[in-house]
Amino acid sequence: MSTVPWRFDGETDFIELALIIDMLRMFTPTAGTTAPEVSSYSLKHTAERFLSPRCSYVSNGRLIWAAAGLGLPIADTVHHSLNLLIGVHEREHDYVSRASDRGRNQPRAHHHRPVGYTHLQTALARAAAGEIIAESWVRPTIAVEAAPFHDWLIQQADRDNPVGDLARDYTAGIRDSEHGVAHTPGDLLTTLSEVPRSDEAYDAAVRAIAEWMRTVPTSAPVRTKMTSEANRDHQGWGAGTGTLERYEYRCPCGDGYILEEHDNTPGFREHDVHLHCDTCRTVWRFAEGRSVRDWGLEPVHAGARN
Repeated sequence: MSTVPWRFDGETDFIELALIIDMLRMFTPTAGTTAPEVSSYSLKHTAERFLSPRCSYVSNGRLIWAAAGLGLPIADTVHHSLNLLIGVHEREHDYVSRASDRGRNQPRAHHHRPVGYTHLQTALARAAAGEIIAESWVRPTIAVEAAPFHDWLIQQADRDNPVGDLARDYTAGIRDSEHGVAHTPGDLLTTLSEVPRSDEAYDAAVRAIAEWMRTVPTSAPVRTKMTSEANRDHQGWGAGTGTLERYEYRCPCGDGYILEEHDNTPGFREHDVHLHCDTCRTVWRFAEGRSVRDWGLEPVHAGARN
């Protein structure tokens, strides 16, 4: 870092300082017991891409100066280089770095997106359009959403079996923003339908879901993603008019579908749900004691549940 003081040339440098500080403010600071991990050199390049074109060059020294002024934790590197380590959330920085670089692999999920990211993006666009931004951003209090299935799956990563392999791949995908958090077993099946996966990975997912349902008997059965719906009036069968409803859902493996139908005509009120997939019929079953509209699936090997 240069020993030469930051000489302000007036409005331009004050604006640059404000922009760099606001960019750093959007990240979650590391806790006092956590050693800083993000290099000031990496952060400076992220700032340049994120703040461009208003602030297309940020020196390493000015980035460190702004971080110090903001009170972020700062530490020396192992090799005592001119770069220092800044105490911002590493996964958040990786998200912003990738999202700001159009030539790199963009994040596919947004659980690591900093809480101030959207606000600052919007403010930069408004300022570029000539608006004066008078309001200040206040970091919101984030409520932690419970995700017991996600937590359980993460804990299986040490196992030396297919479920452990799946858990390790899932954990890596969460870390690298390749897919979202599986709050429920259904979310895990949706994730597998959206990323390249092998038959072995799908089989391991079914095995994991079955084990989860045995472990937590009160867990809800799986609902899959709706792919189409239709609702039309029908003249009925002589006893008055009614409606016909038809809903299609993706089957768990993705090769078939689940069809839910409702005939709401007087004298012919019928409600049915069927699993149209030869593969899934051998692996999944409809949970007992649920209405057609409230259907849910569980693996055949989940066993009897209370």
